Amino acid sequence: MMRNQDLVRDELFDIFESSFDEILMTDAEGVIIRVNSTCQNNYPEAGDLVGKHVQDLEKMGLFYPSATLKVIESKQPMELFQVTNNGRYFHVRTKPVFNPDGSLKSVISYSRDLTEIMQLRNKLEELEGQLATYKKEVNEPHELDGLISKSKQMGKVMTLVRKISKVNSTVLLLGETGVGKSRIVRSIHQLSNRRNGVLNEINCAALPEQLVESELFGYEGGTFTGAFREGKKGLIELSHNGTLFLDEVGELPLAVQGKLLHVLQEKTIRPVGAARPISLDVRIIAATNKDLKKMAEQGSFRRDLYYRLNVIPIHIPPLRERKEDIIPLTYHFLDYFNQQYNSQIRFSPQVLHAFLHHEWAGNIRELENMVERLVVTSDEIVTIHDLPLEMFPQELSETAGKTLPKMVEEVERKMIVQAYGQFSSTYKVAKALGISQSSAARKVRKYIEGTEGDGDKKPRGEKSFI
Repeated sequence: MMRNQDLVRDELFDIFESSFDEILMTDAEGVIIRVNSTCQNNYPEAGDLVGKHVQDLEKMGLFYPSATLKVIESKQPMELFQVTNNGRYFHVRTKPVFNPDGSLKSVISYSRDLTEIMQLRNKLEELEGQLATYKKEVNEPHELDGLISKSKQMGKVMTLVRKISKVNSTVLLLGETGVGKSRIVRSIHQLSNRRNGVLNEINCAALPEQLVESELFGYEGGTFTGAFREGKKGLIELSHNGTLFLDEVGELPLAVQGKLLHVLQEKTIRPVGAARPISLDVRIIAATNKDLKKMAEQGSFRRDLYYRLNVIPIHIPPLRERKEDIIPLTYHFLDYFNQQYNSQIRFSPQVLHAFLHHEWAGNIRELENMVERLVVTSDEIVTIHDLPLEMFPQELSETAGKTLPKMVEEVERKMIVQAYGQFSSTYKVAKALGISQSSAARKVRKYIEGTEGDGDKKPRGEKSFI
């Protein structure tokens, strides 16, 4: 009998020691009377745990809060999460053990280490947050006062626009025709403290050279023949307390460039024929599709003006370099023109595919014009056949407008030319293509010699192998 009890005790001890969980037992006062090796190993800095009070261990910061103390106080089972001083997390389940008379005998705690699980959870939450941010960036277009984009390139441009709109620094917009420079200017103006002022725009390339100076700087009455008697204010003066946009600034004559440089440096303007300068508060934004730096090096654009304009350069990439913007812009323009023309035009997937692979040399302006054209001229669903031929995918453009007989004839011609170029014999061509020799001779005359006649006649220079 004694032997069996010893065996059971040994087995229980083995179970106690081999548990993956911490097991800690205290008396009714909270003094530790037994721990397993897992528990002892988790708190090496405390030395031998047996004989210590759990309250002292809590004060040492080994763990918090003490589930044992709560159970001693409430006499009820307790379950809670516990954090140790070395940053480990434990799930603690603690139960009271009672004497036959109902008094508290001891308290047993089982603690499971959840540190790795908590770390994985935190990592998962972090990754989910990053994924949510990524999805927002990818799936939600960046929008800024009529500008729509999903590309990182334009996202950076829009971020920069928001920043510089709060200051009065001169801005130089660089990019191809049609990339949206005018829209960027409107966004900068609307976001600035000049939004209640005027926004004037002038295309420097559209004015005759002899009128550029008077249009920009104005003139006093009677300055020259044909001038208004009372004179005329120039666009720079009319933009006081507002914004002036000089589009195609690279087209300005050198003489006018010098006067513009003075405006930027001195914040004053002298109209043609005026005796005194006028003080101005105007923000100038310039744009060009030319390489101003190269022009300055070549002497066709003033170097000092280039550096004055190039305070905050913003390069707007062409549409072909940010293809992820094509579809959002397409839908934006489609919605706009459907509303404008009271229509419900839709684009087929093949059309969107063609849009995505088109080069768009005219950039956003070309895309906008194409969408308007299709909305106005198409019926309900726009298909690939509604597109101009230059927008057809390669595999379709080669066959567009051709009937089946024409297409078959084209394939036949290619096969005959290739075979005859390889064999130089209608006999061998016939054998290679699986047709009669007379048929091969007739097709050679048709596609290579440009004549059609008696099928038995041999092409010139060919020897008969029959």
